Amino acid sequence: MSLNLLKRELEKDVLEFDESKVKHEVKLTKKRKKEKKTANSVFNDTDYTKEDDFTKQCLRNIGLLDGNVSVASDKIVKYNHKVKRQVKPEVARSNAAEPSIFTDEDFEVVNKLHFVNSKKAVILDETGKL
Repeated sequence: MSLNLLKRELEKDVLEFDESKVKHEVKLTKKRKKEKKTANSVFNDTDYTKEDDFTKQCLRNIGLLDGNVSVASDKIVKYNHKVKRQVKPEVARSNAAEPSIFTDEDFEVVNKLHFVNSKKAVILDETGKL
C-alpha cells in the first residue's frame, strides 16, 4: 500500500472518532442538565407556630357530646367472661319425660346392620315378608 492511502485512512478514522466524541459529550451535558434540574428543590418554610389554637373549643364540644351518651357495660363484661371461659355454660336440660320415637328393637336392628362382626339382621315388612 502506498503511504498516501494509509494517511487518508488515518485521517478518516480520526474524523470519525472526533465526531463520536462530540456526540458523547452532548449526551453527557444533557444528563448533567437533568441532574441540575432535579437538584433544585424548595423547602417548606411556613411557620406553624402562628396558627390558631382550637383546643378549648374542641374540648368544649367533646364535653357536650359526651354528656348525651350513656354506656352500659354489663353486656361487654358478660361477653368477656364467656369468651375467657370464666363462667360455666348453662347445660341444656334434657326432658326425660319426652318419649323417643325409636324402640329398643329398632336400636338392635341398626346395630346388627352397621357392625361388621354381628349377625346380619333380616328386615321384614309389616306383613312379615322380606
